Amino acid sequence: MISLTQGDNHQKMQKIAFLLIPGLIAITMFIAISSYENITVNSNGGDNLITLDYKAYSEGINTVLYDSTGRVNYTLRAENQIHFDDDHSELAKPFIRLFQEDGSRWNIIANSGRISADLVNNDLDGRTIELTGNVEVFSLDEFGNRTKMSTEFLQVNPKNETLQTDQAIMLITSNLQQSSIGMFADLKIDKIIFHQNIRGYYGESPK
Repeated sequence: MISLTQGDNHQKMQKIAFLLIPGLIAITMFIAISSYENITVNSNGGDNLITLDYKAYSEGINTVLYDSTGRVNYTLRAENQIHFDDDHSELAKPFIRLFQEDGSRWNIIANSGRISADLVNNDLDGRTIELTGNVEVFSLDEFGNRTKMSTEFLQVNPKNETLQTDQAIMLITSNLQQSSIGMFADLKIDKIIFHQNIRGYYGESPK
């Protein structure tokens, strides 16, 4: 059962941890670029051009991450990944699956994703993943009850199973619909904190 808590202020979510190493498993296709290549993009639709150097391009990402006990913690799939010279990565059509100890799981999809660089500590286990565009989080419990969250932007900590957004979000279950601006969720303890402009109702949708 998900516990819902309302509040305008919430302490900052701890640093999003994420580890993505293409080629970690055999089915991952990895193309290493021996010399830096670059991508040239338009800035704000004007004549100014920005050149972004990238180190590697990968297709068919399918990565499995394990916890300290050897249990699958989460998996990541994406159509492709570009790893840039500044050490951040961009993902196309990412799909994250979080596995919990009781056997249940949460699925997260989006149009695109970004894994931030950690230029200070160079810590591969301390990355932030940001999902953008048609972000959906959904699960199905042992009784067949479905939970779905929808937003346009979401920060995910797959290792700690926490989610956060400062944008509009909608939660729908079999007997509840709730929306707000901003949310923090801890999936390990099934707790969701909505921040502001909270609206919702139980039972069937009002006419």
